[in-house]
Amino acid sequence: MSVAQAWGRLAEVATRRGLALDEALLPAASATELDSAEGRLGITLHPDLRDLYGLTRGLRRARNHDREPSLPGFNFPSLDDAVDRTVKIRQIASEMTDLELWRPTWVQVFDDDYVEIFIMDCATGVIWYAWWEADELHPVAPDLATFLSGAAEAADREDVRYQPDGDYFETPDGEVWDALLTNPWRSTDV
Repeated sequence: MSVAQAWGRLAEVATRRGLALDEALLPAASATELDSAEGRLGITLHPDLRDLYGLTRGLRRARNHDREPSLPGFNFPSLDDAVDRTVKIRQIASEMTDLELWRPTWVQVFDDDYVEIFIMDCATGVIWYAWWEADELHPVAPDLATFLSGAAEAADREDVRYQPDGDYFETPDGEVWDALLTNPWRSTDV
């Protein structure tokens, strides 16, 4: 499955569950914007990531909302925000020399309220999950299409709906619902 197909499936499920993506989607990034992001990061973006940003630069806050909307299980900050956050995390990680917290080829693409983040390794295409406060750092999907497809599959349930007042997905009892996207994935190539 391609990134475009997986993104299309996730967008369809999120829309069907009540997220007004037509208001929230930023337009596609141009080749110039992608090249600029690569220049700021000092790396080449993985082709899957270029494909995703070629579809949309992320999500924006809808009119009369206090925060950006979320997709099922994660937020999708803009390309500019992803680059800014990646640069900031790199700076913090470089000051902590006793731990390998960040690899130079990583880009933060998604997050869960800034605390838990999803990272793409632009050298391999693997999606990683990081929550440093809980000492969690592990791969969760072999590639971006698998990650997006997993989110779509998890959210394609009748008991999940988008809560526009809070900009998140919820269950019928009003509890915040998150896709289970943080489970470790292990490569069979290792």
